[in-house]
Amino acid sequence: LIIIVISPKYHETVTGANIHMEKDERMLHTVYIYKQLQNEFIQNGCQNFRFIPILFPGAKKCHVPAWLQNTLVYTWPKDRDDILRRLMRVEKYNPPPVGELPTIVSTPL
Repeated sequence: LIIIVISPKYHETVTGANIHMEKDERMLHTVYIYKQLQNEFIQNGCQNFRFIPILFPGAKKCHVPAWLQNTLVYTWPKDRDDILRRLMRVEKYNPPPVGELPTIVSTPL
């Protein structure tokens, strides 16, 4: 699983929204990793198998990359328990036990 921490600054960095910003090594690495994640998503048929997008304080749904808009997006710290459950692959609700099979009675017409 890969956690993608989304903030306004992250959005600005990966979209190139602020073209006047000096491109340092950290920024170049961030953009490179972002493109690798996006490529994996596309190669998986645009299905999300590993990414956990988390909105940090100050970020909004509009800061989530377009290719992750249709996946479950968590908010930190509000969804902390759900995030931990997802990381540990624990279900929030346990399904009830399977009961006995019903008896099927056939009546000829």
